[in-house]
Amino acid sequence: MSESYAAPAGWYPEPSGAEGQRWWDGTRWTEYATPLAAPTSSAQQYPPYDGMARPRVPDGTAVDTVWIWLIVALPVLALIPLFFYDVEGYMLASMTDPTAEQRMYRDPMYLTSSALGWLTYGATVFFAYLDVVALRKRGYVRQFHWAWAFLSSLVYVIGRSVVVKRQAGRGSAPMWVAIGLDVVVFVATLMWIGAIIANVVTASMLSYPGV
Repeated sequence: MSESYAAPAGWYPEPSGAEGQRWWDGTRWTEYATPLAAPTSSAQQYPPYDGMARPRVPDGTAVDTVWIWLIVALPVLALIPLFFYDVEGYMLASMTDPTAEQRMYRDPMYLTSSALGWLTYGATVFFAYLDVVALRKRGYVRQFHWAWAFLSSLVYVIGRSVVVKRQAGRGSAPMWVAIGLDVVVFVATLMWIGAIIANVVTASMLSYPGV
């Protein structure tokens, strides 16, 4: 193959006729070759992926920040007031009092939980930004963009853990902890709602045995 031949970049048989292949960059032959014998250095065998090697941080570089763990914990903290919210009492009262449902949404615990939900949402986005800044200072060339936290804290934690692990070889602990907490909260919420419904149904049957 001559250098004037406009072939796409890729691996081609050795132009000298020897065994193996050589990398044609689209305009000329390069020094990258794949001989049948084991190469002396893997760095000389293939060209860098997309023109650059995958970035790595020095061994021992910290993978965790205080911000990522706050992002993991905040969604759970915002739900705590709901478990002190007298949903069962309001549901039972609504059977005889038409204003009970309106009072339910003015309950201090309900309002506190709603306010905490919005506060933790904003704090999560801010902490994600601080986390990215901290990782950049530690030498991480690539970061998972903090704006993904606008979708949800779990999206940011998972994406961030994947990007950090690719550069440090570790760092997936926040992801697994966040997933575990989400599962625990989901199961606990289902059990809580199930218990409330069961109690309300039982109470209504006792109050209205003929129904």
